[in-house]
This record gives sequence, structure tokens and C-alpha cells, in this order.
Amino acid sequence: MKGVMETNGPGTTVGVNVSLSGTLKDQNDISVFGMVEGEVISEKSVTIGQTAQVKGPVKGELVTIAGVVRGSITAGEKLELLETGKVFGSINTKNLVIHSGAILVGKTEMPTGEDSEVEPEVDGEGEPTEDASEPADETLTPDEE
Repeated sequence: MKGVMETNGPGTTVGVNVSLSGTLKDQNDISVFGMVEGEVISEKSVTIGQTAQVKGPVKGELVTIAGVVRGSITAGEKLELLETGKVFGSINTKNLVIHSGAILVGKTEMPTGEDSEVEPEVDGEGEPTEDASEPADETLTPDEE
């Protein structure tokens, strides 16, 4: 087709001996085996190889970490942290897999959709039980203070 840009090319690979500073962005897959200081953004998958070191945010649909990432990671569908992977930063993903031996230091956020909404606990009479996140409706009298 004329006028339609192909988006199924080979993607981008940062080799073991490459050091890159700045934003690395591709509509296709990105594989990093060297050093990147800056954003790594793909509309598809991002692979951080065992020899890689990334300092900056990483964004992709499928993200696999075998090296070191110092920064936030957003994986639209799935994030897999392999045995040799080390993440120092926040994670946001629907599906998280952490293999034994991996290191994660940071906050993890896993958004839930409407279909997977957690049902409130109910007592024997079908009434919701008190939620610890809601303030208790207690009033202290002067004698109790």
C-alpha cells in the first residue's frame, strides 16, 4: 500500500559495547545489551539483557529484565524480571513475573480493571464489614480521653 508506513521492521538493538545517552524510542522491539542513560520506549517489547544497564524510565507492552534498571518501568501487558534482573524503581504493569534470584527495590502498582474488582467482605447478615481504610465512627467522651 502506498502512504502506509511499515511498523514490522527488525526493531532496535543496543550492543554490549554501546553507551547511549538520550531517548531511545521505536515502534518495534527494543533490545538493550549495553548502557543507556535516558528513556527506553517501545510500542511493542523491551528486553534489557543480562549485560545491560539502564538509568531512566522504561516503557513497553512486554518488558523483560535480565540486567539492571534504575528508573521506573511501565509494562502495558507484562513485566518479567529474570533471575539476573535488578530493578531499582517503581513498576506499573497488569501482569508481573519475578523469578527466584531477581532483585526488586521499589514500589509495585498493578491496576485492576472493572472485571477484577475486589468484592467487599460481608458479615453473616450480608452487611459489609468495617474496612480498616475508612475512619472508625467512634466519639470519645471526656471520661475516655
